[in-house]
Formats: sequence, structure tokens, C-alpha cells
Amino acid sequence: MRKLTFALFAVAATGGASYAQTDKLLLEANRKTILDAKKKVDEAITKKDSLKAKTWLTRAEAYLDLANSQDAELTNQVPNAGFIAVESLKKAISLDVVNGKEGSTAAAAKKYLSVAYNKEGKAEGEGMKLYGAFMNAGIAKYQSKDYSGALKDLQMASEIGSKDTTAAMYTGIIGQMAKENDAAKVGFEKFISLGGKDPGIYYSLAQIYKDEKNEDKALATLEKGISINPANKDLKNEKINMYLAFKKIDSAISELSAVVEKDPSNVQTVLNLAILFDNKAEQYNAEIREVKEKLAEFDVEGVKKKVAAQKDKVDAFESEIKRLTDKIKKDPKSAVNTKKQIAEITKQRDAEKVELDNLNAELAKKSANAGNAAELTAKMTDLQEKQKAAKSSALANYDKALKVDPNNYDVNYNLGVIAFNEAVILNKKVGDMGMDEYKKDGKAAEATRDDKFKEALKYFEKAYSLKKEEDVKENLKQLYRVLKMEDKLKELGE
Repeated sequence: MRKLTFALFAVAATGGASYAQTDKLLLEANRKTILDAKKKVDEAITKKDSLKAKTWLTRAEAYLDLANSQDAELTNQVPNAGFIAVESLKKAISLDVVNGKEGSTAAAAKKYLSVAYNKEGKAEGEGMKLYGAFMNAGIAKYQSKDYSGALKDLQMASEIGSKDTTAAMYTGIIGQMAKENDAAKVGFEKFISLGGKDPGIYYSLAQIYKDEKNEDKALATLEKGISINPANKDLKNEKINMYLAFKKIDSAISELSAVVEKDPSNVQTVLNLAILFDNKAEQYNAEIREVKEKLAEFDVEGVKKKVAAQKDKVDAFESEIKRLTDKIKKDPKSAVNTKKQIAEITKQRDAEKVELDNLNAELAKKSANAGNAAELTAKMTDLQEKQKAAKSSALANYDKALKVDPNNYDVNYNLGVIAFNEAVILNKKVGDMGMDEYKKDGKAAEATRDDKFKEALKYFEKAYSLKKEEDVKENLKQLYRVLKMEDKLKELGE
């Protein structure tokens, strides 16, 4: 699965507080202030003040200052400072309730737990501090490759910044890195629901759904991404790839045909469409083979020939038995030996009769299923016509691509493969011809076969002139041998 790469946290603090650079003395003074405050509030919650809401709010604020200090020495000591602040804020709220009503301390604590947004949608308020704390913690853990820890912080940042696309996006990305796809989906889906447009996010979310074999959501995600980013080629190409992965080649062809129609001069797109039609034609092979195997089960004519041949065998034995029986009548002295011969031949005849009975039973069974054979034959014809149409469309698009770019290696190579495979099929047909058929049509069939080999040669030679690939060289050697082009073969080192 393709991984997204971002300048991940270069903008991580854009939603949070900004901090000025401090010199060493100021840094040390600030560090002491923060640590002193932390020590004081930690002691306070162990005394009688632990029952006061204000104590817990003060503690939360102290830990927020630590989390947002951008001082690694401090944040490394308390990597979960943000979570401690949240716990303290919730404790403050729970302690400031009288007769079911929350007091001013609870109200102040609540402001930290979510980012406020003004009429223009700009983030503001105390919640920015807690948001920044979790974003900073997420940065630190990401940089130390603690992806699971970074994910937890970023999830909290996203929860606090309810309308923030940045935290949602990073939650998705880090979720993938942490191999927690459910969390990644939540982050990416939130990013999209908030109006996020980054095409990489749509791509990544679609990949997660693809891996889960959720075809509808994977394709819907890409379609939404394309509608928002209509010029993005990666999303469009991935949609076609997904159609293929989900075995929806007709949808892929339809999608790419529309693209080719809009821009027929894009040789790569036309080539891809040709390859799709080529693949579609190949897909029919398995179905055609399956139908052929089923048709073989209903091959009545073939069994009839076997029955006739078997009957001839039985008749031959019957004739020999009759001849020997007549011999005994004419020459009684030979009766002993002749009867032994008759017994042996009768045994052989009976075995052949059993085989004849079996063949007759097979013929009866196949004859009874003649209707199924007719149905399969019709299906075979239909599949072959569809395959022929797909091959024709593939060739038409290869030809279009070749006209746009005659020096395209892939187009020439693929056309060479097509012509070569057709020549191999023609060669098999020649080899399967009986003597009488060969005398009648053999020479013409061989000429057609050789023409196809020469056509393949033309494309492979062009491809080899463009790129000296080893597999093309081997194809050329094979063709030179077939066509008895010894000089050309020597040029390739043979």
C-alpha cells in the first residue's frame, strides 16, 4: 500500500500557541518556574485542598504549561502531561457542582476541554492550550517513532479541536503508521467531513477500504476525492486500478474510455485502455476452456466413432470364431487345437463386447443430454464473439497509440506479443491437421502463420531499437530461428 509522506509536523503547532525562542538563562528560569509549580500542585492534591475544585484546575494549568513548554527536558520527564491535565480538569468540574449546577471553576475548566470557534470559524479560547499540548506531545512521540503513543495524543488533539482538519489528518496518517487502521479511518473520515481536500488523504483512506475488501466505500472515497480534485490524475488512475483489483474490468474500461475520448492524444491513457481490452480478452480464456471441458462430456459424435470402431473389433472376433468353427466341420481332426483357439478368441471377444456395452451406455447418456450440449455450444459461441470484440478493441487502441507515438516502446512490444501469440495458435492448428486436411489447406495455413510471425518480428525489432531489453532480444532470437533468418541471429550473438 502506498504510504503518504508529509512534512508532517512542520505545521503541527499552527492551531496551538506560538512560542518565542528563549535564551539559555530564560529557559532555565522558566524550567524552574514550571517544575516548582508542578511540585506545588502535586503536593496540594494530597492535602485537604484536594477536595477543592480550584486545586485541580490549578494543577491542570500547571501541567498544561509543562506540556506546552517546548522544553524537551521537561516534556520527556512527563510525556503524558496532557492526559494528566485532562484528568485534573474533569476532577475540577466534578467537584464544582452544587444542587446539580456547575460553578465558575467548573465553567473555567470546561473551556480548556474544547477549542472555541468564532463566527469566521477561527480557533480561539483556552482550549487552544490543551490542543497545543497534545499536538506537541504527538510531535515528540512521532519523532521518537512511538507511533502508538503519538496516535493517542493526536486523537485527543482532534477531539479537542472538533473542527480542526490538521489533527484529524495527522491522526489518520499516524494511525496507518501505528498499523491501527480503525483509528486511521476515523481520522481520515473526519478530515473529509470537515471539508479537507488533500488528495493524498482520499487515496490513503481508499487504500484502507480496499485492503478490507470494502469495494463500495473504497470507490466512493476515490469518487469524492476526484470530484473535489478533478485535475488529480493519481486518484483517477487509482480508481481504475481498484476496478481491476475488484474484478470490475468493464467499469475500468468505461472509465478510461471517457478519459481517452476527452484526450485522445495522451498516448499513455490510450495504451492503458488497449491493455484493459487485452486483459478482458484474456479473461475469456478461462470461461471458454471451462465450456469446452463441459462440451467434451456431451461429445456424441466422438463416442459414436468409438462405438463404431469397437463394434468393428467385436465383429472381427465374431468372424474369426465363425471361420474356426467352419474349419472343425471341414477338418474334424483339427478339432482339439481349433477349439482351444476358439475358447481364447471367445474370451477376447467377450472382453471387447463389455467395452462395447460401456461405450453404448456412454453414448446413450450423452445423447440424453444433447440439449445441454446445444446450450453450451451457444454459450461458447457467445464467449468467442465477445473475446473477438475485446481483441479487436485492444488492437484498435494499440493502433491509435502507435499513431500518436510510433516510438513508444510499450506499444510496439505489446503489439509484438499479440502477433506472436496469434502465430503460435496458427502453428498449433497446422500441427493438428490430418494428412488430407494438410494436403488441402496446409500450405496456405503455414503462409498465414509465417505472416503473423513476421508481423511480430516487425514490432519486436522496433521495440529493441528503442530499448535493449533482454526479453525482447530473446523473442527476436526465437523469431529469427522460426523464420530461418540466420544472419540476423548471428547479429544477436548466436
